[in-house]
Amino acid sequence: MAHKYMHFCKTVILSIFLCLFVSSCVQNEEIPATIAGYTTLEDLDGHTVGVVAGSTMDVMLSDTDNFPNITLLRVKTPAQLISLIEHDSADCGITDTIQLMAHKLEQHGLAVDFNLPGGYDVAAAFNLSNEKLCSQFNDFLVQVKSDGTLDSIFSRWSSYEMDTVVMPDMPELAELKGRPIEVATLSENPPFSFYRNNKWTGIEVELVLRFSLFIQRPVHFSGYTFDEILGILQSHKAEMATATIFITPDRSSRILYSTPYYFCKTSCFSLAR
Repeated sequence: MAHKYMHFCKTVILSIFLCLFVSSCVQNEEIPATIAGYTTLEDLDGHTVGVVAGSTMDVMLSDTDNFPNITLLRVKTPAQLISLIEHDSADCGITDTIQLMAHKLEQHGLAVDFNLPGGYDVAAAFNLSNEKLCSQFNDFLVQVKSDGTLDSIFSRWSSYEMDTVVMPDMPELAELKGRPIEVATLSENPPFSFYRNNKWTGIEVELVLRFSLFIQRPVHFSGYTFDEILGILQSHKAEMATATIFITPDRSSRILYSTPYYFCKTSCFSLAR
């Protein structure tokens, strides 16, 4: 009799534990990853949103016909945007998904609310008088896409271990002669371009260095913020720009685009629960 009673008690306790465990799992699944729990752009109505100045997200959310009640806070770099949201100076931020991964959101107490639908093709940009250089870059892209070089570049720099990634050794660069290709890029845009250990590095930097070997011309990088890039290109202070530049109809009337080399998604993020 005592044995049956002990077995009954164990069964009841186990059942209670399982009920509590299942209930806890269900509740946890319903809790959003962030405090805000935004799920669409419509949820941002009446809120303060951080964006990188001059970016596609800045242009899109500046459309007061579609987003009349959103207040925009503009910053110069993705790193500043991360800091803005981390310190609760804006309700949320929107920027490129791959940049959020590079900055390791969880270490800043942040999380992604939702990914915006669709995305944008990323390409190099050239001033309108530089059709030849643009054509050469397109020929270069055909080669690095076909031989797997482009995939290996993105695989190397898009990992969570980006802090330990180093540029491949390309000693042939030192042998290049002639007038350098003037390239405008972003100073703080990991994993695409950034300045580390007194050296330009990142996906787009490596891509351009390989292009310089392809056409046998040295290259010279100059760092800017995103809202400066197109103006620098149009004023002919640079021959080309690699700055995670999205292809949009408006920009196509002012600059030349290469063929795309990346498809970029964007994400809304805020303080984690």
